[in-house]
Amino acid sequence: MVYPEVIHGMFVDLRSITLDDAEFSYNIRADKRNRDTVGQLAPSLEAQKDFIRWQMQEPNDYYFVVLNKKGERIGLYGVYDIHDGMAEVGREVNVGEPTEIMEVGILIRSFCRDVLKINKTCCVIYANNLKHISDAKKIGGQFIRMEKRSGRDALYFEQDLTSDNGVIKKIKKSLQILYKGAL
Repeated sequence: MVYPEVIHGMFVDLRSITLDDAEFSYNIRADKRNRDTVGQLAPSLEAQKDFIRWQMQEPNDYYFVVLNKKGERIGLYGVYDIHDGMAEVGREVNVGEPTEIMEVGILIRSFCRDVLKINKTCCVIYANNLKHISDAKKIGGQFIRMEKRSGRDALYFEQDLTSDNGVIKKIKKSLQILYKGAL
């Protein structure tokens, strides 16, 4: 589904993916730095375009391109499988700076809670992606179970969005301090 607005942050902006982003999305997912931690890679650029065409029409499925403040594409992030007050978040790949990556998570959290009116998110992280597993735990993600995704071992986490926990508040405050310092 296409979200018609750009979501503006202090360090990054998020906008819905378009067909013009197909080559970027294919290449960033195929990059050797990301290949082992992302879901199934499209077998070709044309297949990636087909996925984007499908996704743009799919209800309850949002896929964002992450832009730094120079307007450069630095990542992707999805919110999908929305039902019963819950959504899965993921399809994430990001080559931005740590502050940019942190802010993407905060913006997606706000989008889910404030725009989509979702109370809870879940995410599935491949077992070899130790950094994302650590990050999910740090921000209050609750490990629920092990499962298989694309034939690989993965950890399933859920996170309550009804209020910001202490870590989320600290991240927001840190981002604000860093932003003010950069002015």
